[in-house]
Amino acid sequence: MIRNTIRAAGMMTALGLLIGPAFAQDNSGGKVLTQPAIAQTAIRQDMIPGVYETAEAAELGALFVASTPSFDAGTPGYVDLLDPADLSPIRRIELPRRAFALAMDHQRGKLFVGNTLDGSLSVLDAKSGLLLETVQLGKPEGEGFEHTRMVEVDEDSGRVFVSSPSDAGTLWIVDTMAENAVTRIDDAGLWAAGLVHDPASGRVYVSGGGIDEVLIVDGKTGERVGTLSTGDTTEASKDGSKHFFVNLSLDAKRGRLFAADANSGQLYVFDIASGKVQKTVPIGLGTLDVLYAAETDQIFVTYRGAGREKTDGTGGVIVLSGEDYAPQASIPLPAHPNSLTLGDGGKALFVTVKAPMEKEHPLYREGAADSVLRFDLTALGNAIG
Repeated sequence: MIRNTIRAAGMMTALGLLIGPAFAQDNSGGKVLTQPAIAQTAIRQDMIPGVYETAEAAELGALFVASTPSFDAGTPGYVDLLDPADLSPIRRIELPRRAFALAMDHQRGKLFVGNTLDGSLSVLDAKSGLLLETVQLGKPEGEGFEHTRMVEVDEDSGRVFVSSPSDAGTLWIVDTMAENAVTRIDDAGLWAAGLVHDPASGRVYVSGGGIDEVLIVDGKTGERVGTLSTGDTTEASKDGSKHFFVNLSLDAKRGRLFAADANSGQLYVFDIASGKVQKTVPIGLGTLDVLYAAETDQIFVTYRGAGREKTDGTGGVIVLSGEDYAPQASIPLPAHPNSLTLGDGGKALFVTVKAPMEKEHPLYREGAADSVLRFDLTALGNAIG
């Protein structure tokens, strides 16, 4: 997580599409859910073109959905509000900059929107939808700016963390309680795309490729406190990188970090204390997002089913046991599943699914909208059996 000059860069940043070659074939295992079975567990909404991330604000009765229908410079972005229970539309907010990533500060009632291609962070009052301010993070670069990607919030301190997947990699720390003072951390790692924050330890994990695929930073001081590495990459170059950990998720209680590897099509599980790879699980071509659900002790991983060598495939969501990583289910969701978030206190899973943009794709339809799905995790557990 879009093929011409501006769009290719944007897609790799926003969606994390493959930077290196993809080697793994789809190998999900588990029970393959049929469409009737999926229908008993999910609600689907197809109304928003250019969908990317979601964020729930249960206190406002809203699911925020970021979208950017056009990658053309100067075009707007949008945040739609849906009812998180049935995905019915509530209202739409238009933004002057294109919207990709979302993060919610529930304590302060602020919604942070990552403007990937504009290299900035939009700050919205979540209740009114008013744009409070825009924080420019990326420096001018070519005809645009250094890109932003993922956004994470530490609600205790009001700090916001933003990753940038450049060749050197950048992490920005925005202190919203100090007039949005920005700390910039350069050399955060090759393609520093993935990002997750641990509120308990205050640590921030940033992932990409290179020799040390994961950088660990003290979220308060910005100090580098460690790295995690597979040990597979020995050459410090883009071509030599064996992995691209495009997204991360954290099981803080058991000290596990989950990394979705777009290069190999696998899920990597790190034991944080030892720094060792605990497990690898084959997922599929175009492995993209990963989310650990503590409520059900399950790991959800999206794969797009498409890459450079295979552009006409479709993807799905793989469900793994959080106990032993055994595949529990494969949920086909054509064409390209994208981002994952939890809602309803961990009892619901929201998935965005993108329609194919390439006219050569067999499922391409001119003007097709993207999808948002809500899975009831109790019903999904019953369907899996």
